[in-house]
Amino acid sequence: MCQKLFSFFFFALVLHPTASAQLYPTQHRPPDQDWQQLKTPHFNLLYSRDNDTTALRLARILEDHYPRVQQLVGGELRNFPVILNSYNDRSNGFVTPLHFRSEIELPPLKGKSLNPQTGNWLTNVGPHELVHALQYNNLGQNNIPRLISLLSPDLARSFHGAIPAGITEGIAVQYETEQVAPGGGRGNFPMFTSQFDAVFNSDRRWSMGQMVQISSNTRPFNRHYIGGYMFSSWLQREFGDTATRNALSFYMNYPFLGYGLALRHVTGYWPGQLYSRFEKAYDRFQDSTSAAGPPPLNVPFQGPEIRRPLWLSDSTLVFHGSFYNARPGFYRYDLASGSMKRFLTTNSIQDYRYDLSPDRSKMVFSYYRADPLYNRTYKAVLASYNFSENRLLTLTDDARVYAPQYAGKQLLALQSRPASSALVSIPGDSPAENHNPAELLSLGEDEITAVSVAPDENRLVVVANKKGQQALWITDISRAGVTLPKHPDIAFEDGSVFDPYWHPSGQKLLFSSDFSGTHQLYEYDLPSETVSQFTQSAFNAFEGSYSPNGSRVAYIRQVGNKRLPVIARRTDGTGRILPDSLWQPVTKQSNTMREYMVSDSIRKASKSWEPEAYTSDISWLKPRAVLPFGEEVSNSGHYQFGLSLHSNDVLQSQAYDIEMSYLEERLWYDLSYENKQFYPGFRLQFYSEPSYINFQRDQFTTTLLRQNRSLDLSIPLDIQLRDNIFSTSLFIEPKIRYSQLRFYGLSRDHRSSDFSNITAANLYSQLNLRLQQNIRDIQPNSGIVLYSELEHYWNSYDLSIPLQQNNIRLQFQQPTALKAGLLTYLSPLRRWNQSMRLAIEGLSQSGLVFNNQSLVSDAFSEPVLVNADNLLSISSRYTIPLIHADEGGFLLPLYLAKIYLVAFSNTVADPSASDWYEQSRSVFGLGLRTTFRVSNLSFDLGIGYGYEPTRNQHQVFMGNF
Repeated sequence: MCQKLFSFFFFALVLHPTASAQLYPTQHRPPDQDWQQLKTPHFNLLYSRDNDTTALRLARILEDHYPRVQQLVGGELRNFPVILNSYNDRSNGFVTPLHFRSEIELPPLKGKSLNPQTGNWLTNVGPHELVHALQYNNLGQNNIPRLISLLSPDLARSFHGAIPAGITEGIAVQYETEQVAPGGGRGNFPMFTSQFDAVFNSDRRWSMGQMVQISSNTRPFNRHYIGGYMFSSWLQREFGDTATRNALSFYMNYPFLGYGLALRHVTGYWPGQLYSRFEKAYDRFQDSTSAAGPPPLNVPFQGPEIRRPLWLSDSTLVFHGSFYNARPGFYRYDLASGSMKRFLTTNSIQDYRYDLSPDRSKMVFSYYRADPLYNRTYKAVLASYNFSENRLLTLTDDARVYAPQYAGKQLLALQSRPASSALVSIPGDSPAENHNPAELLSLGEDEITAVSVAPDENRLVVVANKKGQQALWITDISRAGVTLPKHPDIAFEDGSVFDPYWHPSGQKLLFSSDFSGTHQLYEYDLPSETVSQFTQSAFNAFEGSYSPNGSRVAYIRQVGNKRLPVIARRTDGTGRILPDSLWQPVTKQSNTMREYMVSDSIRKASKSWEPEAYTSDISWLKPRAVLPFGEEVSNSGHYQFGLSLHSNDVLQSQAYDIEMSYLEERLWYDLSYENKQFYPGFRLQFYSEPSYINFQRDQFTTTLLRQNRSLDLSIPLDIQLRDNIFSTSLFIEPKIRYSQLRFYGLSRDHRSSDFSNITAANLYSQLNLRLQQNIRDIQPNSGIVLYSELEHYWNSYDLSIPLQQNNIRLQFQQPTALKAGLLTYLSPLRRWNQSMRLAIEGLSQSGLVFNNQSLVSDAFSEPVLVNADNLLSISSRYTIPLIHADEGGFLLPLYLAKIYLVAFSNTVADPSASDWYEQSRSVFGLGLRTTFRVSNLSFDLGIGYGYEPTRNQHQVFMGNF
């Protein structure tokens, strides 16, 4: 195997660890997008035609925030691409330095991830991603990144990728907290900050490294957002508003010294000293008591994330659960016995809103389904589950609906819209029904986040975010369009409303709110029009529901890193009546709300921004990265050195890579082009590559240099058949190759053969069937992988190589080769995240086409059956996690994720040999492996011990096992 080495350690440090020879990836996007573009002074927004208004709104927000963000992090932007896609319901936003751009999914992020007081989805995501974009484009002055930017501006920006992710995200969260809207930003959101408070108040405080490094396998997985914000905001308060910008500038001037030394330069303190000062500043939390109220229910799995418990009966709960060592899905919990059992394995939309039928025989919920053909494209799918029949029924495929509720003979649900949502009705949940949704209510730019139908099936509670105020309305279903434009029934000046749930009597309403600075449950009594506080949790209590008889309440409580279910009697609530002034909206409050207002100058300037059709031109052919590289050839100890050029278009539908190198007084090249403008697309490669071949005949041994000059065309088809906890996918890649082979002697005169002409066809296929892996599993715990690769040469050749001492004659007789394998994963001890892989693989060929050592374990002390054209390999691999450290440093960006033990075996034989049993070789071994990161570069390294009992051979080695 060849190993490519970039000349600078930087390139290994800042690039994504999965980066390969194709530096710029490509992707399939859904067709018929009819891409448009809107150019502003600093941005170029790309979007589908139906989203003109949304694109203009976001463009105004970005331009309005530009000068303030620039003051915080520096940098400058011009014609910066912002891609808006409306086809992916799994919402997110990101900035990447490779092809420098931002991409934002327009459907709003569901659930409690963001602070509603910030405003709508656009005001949440736009300024946050703008901070990243300007930071990435702050290259400093007269330094190494600036020098690299002359040829590779994207890679120069990637120096920022070596900064701990928590620092980068913390700066962005700090900006959204202080600069977007009063009371807005995640720094003012208890669902975000209380997770920090809960951990800081425990005996397992996050270290400095944990606060700013991405968590590998320990909750919460947004820890670096939380810890990074807490540290960044404290840093600004302690050392001034310019501390962040000064640290970024110093880091870019001296990137190899690391961000820890940059903080030392700006503050005068080392990171460990800063953390000690930070701890003292937050020690006021150390005397907080644990959550008041009954204890949480006992959950038998590790790392529980329980969401939205509902009552299947007065003695049984259902909820969605996710764990370190168990599969995610819906679980039953028997309150009498404390037993817990999963009845449906599935993911869930992030709001976890689902509903039980009035007779509690069925459940409706929504989950994400991956598009089978197009990358990063998920749709919200509505489904019904029958408890007695254990039957799952898909109700909608492409309707993109979520948060369903039973309402008599129909279902109510929310439907994704660009930066908004709509309330729709669906006629029933039986297989015979037509499940096409009909719109009942849309609030334009405002978003409906939850609905709850009263037991009388006529009244409806609607929670909606209108210009930053997330409030609650009570209305008749038929009059929702009349009621929602009016003032809400319940709204808080300094908080938002969540989680509405009706009492069985229809006279009370349970909801949660964060207005007090902590998420708590409250109860609204409709006859008396009073609101009383139900919980007094030290951190967060939310997602409450009444039991069928109305006497008890189930809800979720934040306990350290865990979210656990709690059961309380309704009479055990605090009983504290809230003053009407806290929750009854006044006219002025309801009219102004908290809307982020774009400045008049930006509104005026935006009148000149004209949308136009987007077409890709040839400008993307200009290289975006030019890199030096060195490559070992054929594990021979000889290296070729050269330059590589890389680029792709902004929509990632086309990409190319060009490599040019020098070896043995000859130029070599490799040009590849990939096109995914249509499905399935194609890959074209034209190359002239060297390799060293050891030739031995009788007593004559020599090394030849082989030139392989080829043109190949491949058509990769990647089909995602299922991606809901269990993953099933099919990959097929047919390839045809025309090659010319020539051999050189290594003497001074470099005598060579003529070219031979070869046409070959290759077909690779792989089926991944129901693979599943829990959070702390080392490898999948179930599933099957089937693969095969078939290659056939359509012609033969006869070459004569003139050498000084001897002439060599090579004959190649139209070989055919087949390599195939079956891998299966088992987990007899899944609860401890242990799993076993069993594999049987084989190779049969009529000439030297495939390297048969690819089926042989590195634990053997020597190559095994090297000349065999037929090879059978049986192997096993058992993994046992030992330590989930999830700990690292700041000054030295070394982060240890986990350490695990591997037991393995491999038996290989030539089944065509008459004495195959005697020739067979077996090795057994044990190894210790560790997964760790240096900055953002991931490694999985280990040391193994192999023992071959039939030859009594031992080997200690580093490699794959």
